[in-house]
Amino acid sequence: MANKNKKIIKFHKASQFNIGVIIFLIILVYMLYNIFQYFTMERVAVYEVTQGTIAQDNVFTGVILREEKVFSVDSPGYISYYNKDATKVGVHSYVYSVDATGNFYHEMMEKNDGKLFADKDAYRELEKTAEEYVLDYTDENFYQAYTFQYDMQAKLMETISANALSNLGAAASQGLRASRASEPGIVVYNTDGLENVTLEDFTEDIFDKSAHVKTNLMAREQVSAGDVAYKLITSEIWNLLIPIDEQLAADLADETSVRVKFKKDNSTAWGSSKILKRNGAYYLALTFQSAGLRFATDRYLEIELMTSDTSGLKIPNTSLTEKSFFIIPKEYLTKGGADDSNGVMCQYENEDGEPVPRFVAVAVAEEIDDMYYIAAEELTAGDTILKTDSSETYVLDKQASLQGVYNINRGYAVFRKVEILFQNEEYSIVATGTKYGISLYDHIALEAAKIQENEIIQ
Repeated sequence: MANKNKKIIKFHKASQFNIGVIIFLIILVYMLYNIFQYFTMERVAVYEVTQGTIAQDNVFTGVILREEKVFSVDSPGYISYYNKDATKVGVHSYVYSVDATGNFYHEMMEKNDGKLFADKDAYRELEKTAEEYVLDYTDENFYQAYTFQYDMQAKLMETISANALSNLGAAASQGLRASRASEPGIVVYNTDGLENVTLEDFTEDIFDKSAHVKTNLMAREQVSAGDVAYKLITSEIWNLLIPIDEQLAADLADETSVRVKFKKDNSTAWGSSKILKRNGAYYLALTFQSAGLRFATDRYLEIELMTSDTSGLKIPNTSLTEKSFFIIPKEYLTKGGADDSNGVMCQYENEDGEPVPRFVAVAVAEEIDDMYYIAAEELTAGDTILKTDSSETYVLDKQASLQGVYNINRGYAVFRKVEILFQNEEYSIVATGTKYGISLYDHIALEAAKIQENEIIQ
C-alpha cells in the first residue's frame, strides 16, 4: 500500500546559455573571413626607391661627308695605279697610267707571276681584308660580299702595281699615258655615289648602306674614256652625320663639342657638334679636324657617343601614372584646418542661395612661376575660389596632367610627381630633390594601374 501512494514528479531541466561557445563561434567566423580575404584579395606590390644609373645606348652609325673630287679617264686602255689606296699624294705626283696597247700592263703582270706573296706585308693586307669581312658578316648585310670581292681584287692589283712606277719612264714611249695629281690630297680608289653630298643638301636615303655599295676602281683591268679613274680627298676636315631621336637632340642642343669613340679602332676624338632638323627628323653633325686619312676609304662609320650615363632615383616604369590637376594663381593658396594644411577657400551656396566660403584642403603637386598645381576630391571644374583678404575670385577651369607615382609610406596611396631624366623599356631615372616628389628609400606602388589614390594598402 505504501508503494501505491508514492508519486514520481519529473522536473524540466533548465537550459543553460553558454557564452563561451558563442564567443568561440564569433572568433571562428572572423578568422575564416580573414583567411578568405588573405587568399582572395589582390595585394599591392611595394618597390623601395633606390639610387641608380641607366647606361644609354649611344652607339650609332653615321655617314662621312667630306670634300671629294672625282677624276675620269681620258682614253681607253689597261689601267695601272702607282699609290696605295688611301695615301697622300702631292701635286704632280703620278696616280695612274693607261696603256692603250696593253704591252706595259701584260709585261708588269708577267714580272709578278708567282711572286705575289714574296712581300709578307702584302699577304698580311689580304688576310686583314678577309678577316674584317668575316667578323662583320651577317645575313642582313650580304650585299657586302660584293664589296669584299672588289676589295680582294683591288689588294691584288695594288700589290702587283707596287713596283710598276720604276718602269714608267721606259714604257712611256710605248703608248702609255700617265696621269698626275692636279692638287695635293688623299687618293682613294672607290666610289659610292655620295661624293658630292654635303650637310646642306643631304637626304635621308644616304643612310641606306645597301643602296650605296662601294665600287672598287682597282678591281678593273680595262677602262673606257670617261670612266672614273680615282677620287681625291682635298681637305683634312670631314663631317660625320648621325640620325638621332628628339630626346637626344634636346640633350645635346647646348653642346658645342662631343667626344666619340670610333668602333673601328677604338680611338677617341672630340668633334664640333650641331643639331640639324630636316623634314621632322633630327641629326647630329660632328666635324673633325684630323683622322681623315685613317677613315679615307670608309663612308659609314660606327661610333659611340662618350656621354655620361644618367643617374638619379631609379624606379620601374610600371610605377608611373598620371593625374590631372587644377592650375591656380599662387595668391589663392592659403592655410587652414585642424593641422594648418594647404588649401583654398571655396565658395558654395547655402540653402538660402547665399554664397558661403568653406576651407578645402588640397594637395600641391607642382609650382611653376606664379602658379600652383592643386588637387582635391571636393573640387570640380567650374568651382569658384576666393583670394585671401580680398574680394577677388578665380574659377577653376585650367587643368594639366603631371606624371608621378603612388607613395605608400603612410599606408595609403598618395600621388607624388616625378621628373623623368632618362627612360628605357623597364626603368626610369627621375630627378632627386624634386619638390612635392619622392625621396631615396620611399616605398611606392610597383604597379600603379592596380590601385587608386588614397586607397588603403594592406
